[in-house]
Amino acid sequence: MKLTKTYAATIVYLLCCGAQAADLTLNTPRLQGMDNFRDVAGTTTAYTTRNDGVMREGVFYRSNALTPTPADLAILNTLNITTVVDLRTPAEIATTPDTLPGGAKYINVDLIGQSGSTSSITSSLAGMNAASVNTLMEDGERNFVTNNYARQGLSQVFRELAEADGAALFHCTAGKDRTGWTAAILQSIAGVDSATIMQDYLATNEYTAARINATVAALPASMGETYRTLMGVQANWLQAGFDQTLISYGSVDNYLKQGLGLDQATLYVLRGKMVRYGQLPGQLSFSGNAAAGAAFLIALQDSPLSGRYTAYNYFLQSAIDNGSLGGMEKRIGGQVHADAQSYLLRAASQINDKIAPWTSGDQLAVGDATVWMSGIDGYLGTNGSDAHSSSNEHSAGAIVGSTWRLHQQASINGGVGYSHGQVSSNGDEVKTNSTFITLGGRYALHNLQDGLYGSLQGNAGYIDYQSDRRPGEGFDTATGDSSGQFYSARANIGWRVPGIVTFDPSLGVQVTHLHMDDIQETGSEVAMDVDGSNETQTSLVSNLDISLKPFTPGNWTLTPGLNVGYERLLSDAQSTSHGTLYGIGIDQVSAFNSDNLYKAGINLSAATGNVTLGAGVNVLAADHSSTGFNGMISASVAF
Repeated sequence: MKLTKTYAATIVYLLCCGAQAADLTLNTPRLQGMDNFRDVAGTTTAYTTRNDGVMREGVFYRSNALTPTPADLAILNTLNITTVVDLRTPAEIATTPDTLPGGAKYINVDLIGQSGSTSSITSSLAGMNAASVNTLMEDGERNFVTNNYARQGLSQVFRELAEADGAALFHCTAGKDRTGWTAAILQSIAGVDSATIMQDYLATNEYTAARINATVAALPASMGETYRTLMGVQANWLQAGFDQTLISYGSVDNYLKQGLGLDQATLYVLRGKMVRYGQLPGQLSFSGNAAAGAAFLIALQDSPLSGRYTAYNYFLQSAIDNGSLGGMEKRIGGQVHADAQSYLLRAASQINDKIAPWTSGDQLAVGDATVWMSGIDGYLGTNGSDAHSSSNEHSAGAIVGSTWRLHQQASINGGVGYSHGQVSSNGDEVKTNSTFITLGGRYALHNLQDGLYGSLQGNAGYIDYQSDRRPGEGFDTATGDSSGQFYSARANIGWRVPGIVTFDPSLGVQVTHLHMDDIQETGSEVAMDVDGSNETQTSLVSNLDISLKPFTPGNWTLTPGLNVGYERLLSDAQSTSHGTLYGIGIDQVSAFNSDNLYKAGINLSAATGNVTLGAGVNVLAADHSSTGFNGMISASVAF
């Protein structure tokens, strides 16, 4: 299901999960009634992790029993703690019930059972010394690995923490053994180094020192050392648990998956909640659209897609592990929208090129008219580079129109047409269906067959726009639907020189304005809101049409021809699209980025009576390895 994309959601998530800024200082409050309350992310500064990660503040808290003072409770209520996981036995809970932060969900997961409760241990202290307590606590840590009851409980604990909507707090009675093991495993999942994990575990001795000293001072001297050992922690206790993990499972990862039955998705959710990465694999080497895509992916760590059971979170975490984004940096941003905008801005010029042979009226007698139809078919491909992916443009359609020669010097024309465009890049696709009208005229100083002339052609059309983006890697297809309009005008000055070989050079200006409404994609968790466009493109257009000497096989008159053309874009040749997701923006540029477009082709017209048939093919070339072709089949009837 696609999450609602609002700025408010982003703000709530940041409050819940506390994305770290450059300052790694933690401001976790010290509580009087819960002296071992602290952030799993660190004591005074956030811990760093493998792969340039930093632990996030305010995601998971650890503590001893929840016995806050009124002032403590007021502080807890500001931390957005939505889930409390109590690791104690029923007997411990009955003795000291939790006082919960407002609105928090309470979950009890007993990790050790009644026989291992603190009360049972305390009752058996008679006759024990510090050495025997040390052995007992080492065995307790090993039990988290070897005991099936403990493993089942820990599996539930980590699943509950993964499902937590906001910050989560877990605790036992003293906040050091069951809580300490849980915190150490979480930090291992995050990628914190073993020395730092041990340092965090031993911090219990500093946090609880005042309470331990007060308790020991009230006891007989013969019991002091034993109780001091029991109330604190020692490095060899936690180490015993990790050593047992290696003995039983070979690694912490195997312990989590085989021993606790956690799947990779859950581990990635926990890591996504806890860690923010400063850079992604290969990011420093990217440029252009890829660099923008990688920046977008890393910024989405601060969105509701991160640290949850989403395709984005799974992809990002697996990319971190694999050391590669696998090309997602180019697919995520929707370059196809920029490619489609570039195509639509150039489409009007292609229409004018197609209808030019039929709009002059120079072959008509004064007062005559012709009805003509011209088919449209074309392709243009632009090779990819480090800055963008390759793109392909296909177009097909038809125009039906009429040209009327008013007198020796002037003609007018009009028509209606339809064009289907298909633009693709990175496996994404945009389809455009355009209906349009065209109106124009030509005026010559002497006559339309000979000498200087000027022409003006205008087009206006409606565009239906549909897009499908397919990022892959578990992301669903993001579909978009929009509409727009285009308006264009071309003004030409030419000189027709008739003869055995007729030359018709011309020079003009083409202006196209494109207006597209915003595109609101749906169907995928990475569906974006893409800004519409309101852009004008201007270009200089020059053409040389050459008609060779006609020849007459049978009843037909065949006239071969050549044409060469050049179009120089005066405005920015590269189009840019801007999309947003959870208030995070990304710009992508089109693959086509050529100021110069070259055209060359051959054509043949065949006339008999009032009927003329035509066919032609043109090749196109532009800077930056853009090449293509277009073809035309046409027919006209004069009357």
